[in-house]
Amino acid sequence: MRLAVIDLGTNTFNLLIVDINGKNHTAVFNTKRAVKIGDGALVSGKLLAAPIQRGKATLSEYQGLIVEHKCDKTFAFATSGIRSTSNGQNFVDEVKTEIGIDINIIDGDEEAQLIYDGVDLAIPFGDEPSVVIDIGGGSTEFIIADKSGVLWKKSYKLGISRILQVLEPSNPVTSSDLQRLDELLSKELAELITNCARLNVKTMVGSSGSFDSFAEMLWAQKGISKTTKEIVSDEFDLNEISQLHTSLITSDWTTRSQIPGLVEMRVETIHLASFLVQWTLEKCSLERLLLSTYALKEGVVHRVMENRL
Repeated sequence: MRLAVIDLGTNTFNLLIVDINGKNHTAVFNTKRAVKIGDGALVSGKLLAAPIQRGKATLSEYQGLIVEHKCDKTFAFATSGIRSTSNGQNFVDEVKTEIGIDINIIDGDEEAQLIYDGVDLAIPFGDEPSVVIDIGGGSTEFIIADKSGVLWKKSYKLGISRILQVLEPSNPVTSSDLQRLDELLSKELAELITNCARLNVKTMVGSSGSFDSFAEMLWAQKGISKTTKEIVSDEFDLNEISQLHTSLITSDWTTRSQIPGLVEMRVETIHLASFLVQWTLEKCSLERLLLSTYALKEGVVHRVMENRL
């Protein structure tokens, strides 16, 4: 069976086409577009005209690719950037009528569960619990899990684009900006810290997105020419991640735009994502950081392979 999965994120719309044969899957086509559907919407609560048009144009392109690749089934899921807006359902209805793609708006709990399913396909969970972090544009999901399944999960309205729009930090960020961000995270993530301690979590798994960029920047520093599309998982050196963070958090937009390995669509927010990761590593006393290049899209694939969708 040939399956198409569309992940309508707050910043990027992602398309994955795979062939599924029993418990195996093979990627056929994989692309993403920086639609930024949440531009101006994460504070106002309403999708704006220009992002809506970008979204429809991208989905029209994706529908053409789905037809071209003769997919048997298509699943499309919309997350925080659409679900948290007053006209998100209108957008979904219009896409169904005008383009023919049926989009399912999922809540944060279901989003976290799909991310877990995706990560479990890349890095099967073991006896010791790990905390998965998926940094989106509109929301960030945390999932603590081991081989028995999900032990705790929560979706927070702490997407990195939402933080950017709410805090409106300087360029480069100031110590005052970082203090406000620290206060925001301390207020919102107390439950996360408590559960990491309660379950004795020592490992973080970063799910795709910003973590892909961290890996590609570190590879570029070493002269390694590859992308995360070539791997399923990896492990970060925490010292290297710390040094990268220091570089990112002290740089301005122009400097970040010239960093080898950093894609343009993450230049605006990668330093804030890095702060969130370093903050979580420290506050939860974590000792390892792994990369899963699989996330929500692959979670859908995992469910289909196991006849759960």
